[in-house]
Amino acid sequence: MTATTVAVGTTTRGWSDRDVRSVGLRTAAALALVLVAYHTSLWSLVRGITVDTPLAYLGLVPIISMGLGYVLARPVAGEPEIHDRMVDRIVAVPLIMVALVALVLLPSRMSVVYWLWRIDLLTMPFFVAGVITLLFGVRMLWRTKAAVLFLFLAWPMPSRWAVQSLLDHLSDLTAGAVRIILSVLPLAESVPGDNTSFIIPHGQEGFRVQIASACSGANGLVGFLLLAGAVALVLRGGRWRKLAWLAVGSALMVVLNVARILLIIFVGRFAGETASIDVLHPGVGLITFNLGVLLMVLVAHRFGLQLPQRNGPSRTATVLRAVPTVRRSLLVLLPVALLAGVFDNGLTRYDPIASSVGTPRLAGFARSGTDLDGFEAEPVATFANGKRFFGEDSTWVRFSYRGYGTTDLRSDVPVLADVINTSNLQSFSDFGLEACYQFHGYGMQDVRRVDLGSGVTGTVLRWQDPANGLKWTTLYWIWAVRQGAQIRYERVVLLLNEVDAAGLVAPEVTEDLTDSFAFRADEIVQGRAGSELTEREIAYRSFIVTFGRRVIGAASEKSASLPVPPEPGQ
Repeated sequence: MTATTVAVGTTTRGWSDRDVRSVGLRTAAALALVLVAYHTSLWSLVRGITVDTPLAYLGLVPIISMGLGYVLARPVAGEPEIHDRMVDRIVAVPLIMVALVALVLLPSRMSVVYWLWRIDLLTMPFFVAGVITLLFGVRMLWRTKAAVLFLFLAWPMPSRWAVQSLLDHLSDLTAGAVRIILSVLPLAESVPGDNTSFIIPHGQEGFRVQIASACSGANGLVGFLLLAGAVALVLRGGRWRKLAWLAVGSALMVVLNVARILLIIFVGRFAGETASIDVLHPGVGLITFNLGVLLMVLVAHRFGLQLPQRNGPSRTATVLRAVPTVRRSLLVLLPVALLAGVFDNGLTRYDPIASSVGTPRLAGFARSGTDLDGFEAEPVATFANGKRFFGEDSTWVRFSYRGYGTTDLRSDVPVLADVINTSNLQSFSDFGLEACYQFHGYGMQDVRRVDLGSGVTGTVLRWQDPANGLKWTTLYWIWAVRQGAQIRYERVVLLLNEVDAAGLVAPEVTEDLTDSFAFRADEIVQGRAGSELTEREIAYRSFIVTFGRRVIGAASEKSASLPVPPEPGQ
């Protein structure tokens, strides 16, 4: 009896070794397709595991999701046998197209906001769902829906909000518990005026430790909720029993973190700072985390929770009945995954301007973008009337670049830069530059989107002021910057007056093939068509685009030398 003759609801092992291998290879192919398509996105998660923040555990989400999918893939006895390849395609194709469009078109459209919001991780589960449907059938997608939905937890935006909202409270709780215990056990003394710092007496002067936000226990708590939440999905038991188990486990992780801090203080009191901070501190958190998870797994039965029974139809039989062969599907999925992988690989360009969890690395135009080779900017005007458009906390400063530039980029006409800084990103959409020019009757021409490097997409255009007849070439972009612990947004507008007698030297502007494809596709969607430019107009455009690219490059380099902002939870 072959696997294709095993009816759902039986446990007869009538499939051959070849059938088992084929399903195993199919599973490996599915994992490989996802890895090829999202290798950069997944690597950004994995490398974050080494960072001491609560969001570091997001790197475990894909691994946990795979294990969860393996457990949930086993069909239930009595499950209806409904298989239709047409339905599979109807479900899978839109899912894959959503993910592909998000990788190919949205980065150029959203610029740095794409990486700040990690749209790649938000849409990755759609691609995974499509691959599962094409290779294993829509019923397999339904069985493993919890594992696919679990992948959405890799999207850092909700976790960032939760961490920023709850971290201070957790830090105060942890520090308060430590103070109470130290009032009984005289291992350290509180620092007057600082409720989170302690002096550990050792040697002549002792040393100071601080319970910073990274020591609040949020790391272990987030990691436990991710891992235990996945386990709870497969455990047999009532919903309230599972919630009680998770609540007790969360409390245990907080208690173990307090014990971890006390252990560090104890070792510091008797063995010194090196043994306490340099030796014990880096690894003891992982030990307490594993201990907490192990304890909760061992006591799960006391909450009335049990592991699922390994009975029912086999995975191999049901997969082969649903999708006997996948050659055609693989022939379609392979080029799609390769195309997605090319554009996903391009996301590495965002590294200089934002971290893997969307925290800006740029320090703002005034601190990082005013100096570049051959040019130096100084503020020449401030406009207060922008507050009614961009918010009361916004600023609008005009800078003027002076200097004749370098051998390959120079101009005897000054470049102006209007920089609007605000906390309200939406205001740049509500009061867009092009809409403003249209409102004032400026005749805009040759509006094109261009790549400015580091994932920043700019818009270059030509316009004329009807009041005085002056012609301008303008380039603008929007980026996110860090201002202390805050995330703010800037719209930078570079303006170059098209003076007939201006002396310009600029290299030819080139674009990456993937960027060019995305920009042209976006122009088709927007209904924009570029016109032929004169040699002089091309020179102005080449100058302003190259100038913008060097401003962004200089800002990235300068920001890298400044103090690194903390990630959420640090």
